[in-house]
Amino acid sequence: MDPLSVTEVSALVKDTLRSSPGLCDIAVRGEVTGYTDRGHRYFSLKDENSVLKCVIWKSSTGSIDCLPLKDGTKVVAWGSVTSWGGNSSYQLDVRKCTPEGRGELYRRFLELKEKLLKEGLFAPEAKVPIPAYPESLGIVTSEKGAALQDMAKVFMNGPGIDIAVADARVQGDGAAESIAAGIRALDGRVDLIIIGRGGGSLEDLWAFNEELLARAVFACRTPIISGVGHEIDEVITDLVADARASTPTAAAELVVKAMQRVLDEKKILEESIAALAHDRFACCRQELESIDMAMWRKVLASRLSGLGAEAEGLRACLGHSASMRVSGARKLLDDGGLALRTTWVAAIKEKGMAAMYQGGDRIPEASRMRKGRFEAVMKDGRVTGEVKEIEV
Repeated sequence: MDPLSVTEVSALVKDTLRSSPGLCDIAVRGEVTGYTDRGHRYFSLKDENSVLKCVIWKSSTGSIDCLPLKDGTKVVAWGSVTSWGGNSSYQLDVRKCTPEGRGELYRRFLELKEKLLKEGLFAPEAKVPIPAYPESLGIVTSEKGAALQDMAKVFMNGPGIDIAVADARVQGDGAAESIAAGIRALDGRVDLIIIGRGGGSLEDLWAFNEELLARAVFACRTPIISGVGHEIDEVITDLVADARASTPTAAAELVVKAMQRVLDEKKILEESIAALAHDRFACCRQELESIDMAMWRKVLASRLSGLGAEAEGLRACLGHSASMRVSGARKLLDDGGLALRTTWVAAIKEKGMAAMYQGGDRIPEASRMRKGRFEAVMKDGRVTGEVKEIEV
């Protein structure tokens, strides 16, 4: 076997450390010593028998809320063991660090996170889309907390939306149960729910790491945004919720900005439709103005000429019809006159006959006369008399 260079040995050690499951993502308990801040934070953890070099790279300092560390402080640090070939030493690259009293909480956080991850509570396909323009919003938080006031300021300056608040404890005993009850009370009554509170220590935010609350968030049919703590904080509800915001204010801004985008898109669409209608109208007007009006005058003259001929034909037809009607009426009158002359009225006037009446009825025959008064209508007047005797 050919000999290895020192650099090759260092690289082999580094690769071996990185690939060792027992040295990746581990938690180490110890006392801080030799802490220095040179952009990157360097220190060591020691116990009664050993010392372990540690480094917090500058890119990781934002996720650690207990900086600066103090010598003599007992902490729990999470990270991976790696090596630095420059002096053939190994160290712990620290990603998370908490005072030892909080180490147990963080261990429970990691255990629950792993459990729920395996059950699929964090799966992207289980998440419900956040509505772009919710008409109603539910907020589960403390009515006395600053988080509610911060969100209210955002919504006051945004598009109109109906807001219902479920007052809940967000810290201490019973907080997780109180938040879960608020979620159940709002589920199905609003289009979107925000749960959250302002920043605090791991203990302050622990309600949002409770399994009971995580399962209530997962079971909720209404989309949920989790806005808890500050930018660097991570809680279980952030992972289970349909969307995560770094702070309560950011959660409100997420909703308002989405609504504003819809309004902006609606305005752009309306303006596009108006512009299209205007262009279409202008095009039609131009087409009309370009038509040869002389051609239309010829078409109109032809139409009027045709209508004149039709009118003349109708006039002749009406004249013929009227003549026929008049002739028919005259014949009816003549026929009526002939019939009238054959009646008893004509006979009275032309032949000197008389018409006899009794009781208003004309008596045409003597056999129908009765004794008593009668009236006779003659050619030149009327005669009234009395019938005393009748011979038939």
